[in-house]
Amino acid sequence: MQINIYVSATGATTVHNLAYAQRLGLWGGEDFPFANRAEFVQAIEAGGVAAMEVLARDLKALGLYAARSLSYEGVEYEIVEHRLTAEQTGIYDAYAGAFEIIHNNLSAALEAANITGAGPDGGTKTLNAQAKSAARSAFESAKQRFFNHLITAMKTPTLIAAIDRDLAEGHACVVQIVSTGEALLERRLADIPTEEWGDIAVDITPREYVLSGSPDNIYSLQSRFMSSGSRAGADLRDEDIDSTPDN
Repeated sequence: MQINIYVSATGATTVHNLAYAQRLGLWGGEDFPFANRAEFVQAIEAGGVAAMEVLARDLKALGLYAARSLSYEGVEYEIVEHRLTAEQTGIYDAYAGAFEIIHNNLSAALEAANITGAGPDGGTKTLNAQAKSAARSAFESAKQRFFNHLITAMKTPTLIAAIDRDLAEGHACVVQIVSTGEALLERRLADIPTEEWGDIAVDITPREYVLSGSPDNIYSLQSRFMSSGSRAGADLRDEDIDSTPDN
C-alpha cells in the first residue's frame, strides 16, 4: 500500500497551495468532486476565503487534513530591548516630519488632481469619492509599511548581537520574519522580463515607499510637498536624495 503525505506551512491559505496535492482525491474524474485541477482551482477561487474554509473543514472531517500547533509548555522567553541611538532618533524624526508635510499638503494634492474642488459655500467639494478614499488609503498604508520597515531595520543590530551571544552559548537560533514583502517582490518581478532574471536587482526597501509613487499608487516626496521651511523638509529635499524615483 502506498501512502502519500503532503506537508505545508500554508496549506489552506490559497487554492494554489493545495493545487499540487493530486492524491487528496479532490479531482480526477466522475468519482471525484472536480473533473480536473483547473476546474478545482476555478471553483475555489470563485468562492474566496469561505470556500477555502469549507474545503479545509471537509478535508479534516475525512481525515485527509491535519493542522497542528506546537505546544508552548515549558517555553521561556525574555524581551530584548533595543535603545535607539541619537542618530536613529534623528532619522526617525526627519522621516516623521517628511510624512507630516505630505499629510498637511494632501488636500492640495487631491484638489490639483481634480479629485476635490471648491464647493459652493467656499469649502471643499469631493468630485470623485472613490479616488479620494483610495488616495488617502494608499497614503496611510504606505506610511505604516514605511515605518514598520524603518523600525525593524533599526532594531536589527540588537537582534544580531543577541543571536551571536546565543550561538556562542551553544544555542540554536530561529528568526521569524512576519512580513517578507513577497507580494511587493512579485509585483516588481512582473515588471522585469524573465530573460533579465539571471542578473536582477530589485529595490523593495523603505526608501522606495518614500521616493516612488506610480507602481503602488503611493505618494512621492515631490518638491511641491517639500516646500515647508522645516528642518525635516530641508533634509529630505529631492536634490539631496541619492536615488532615482520610478516616476
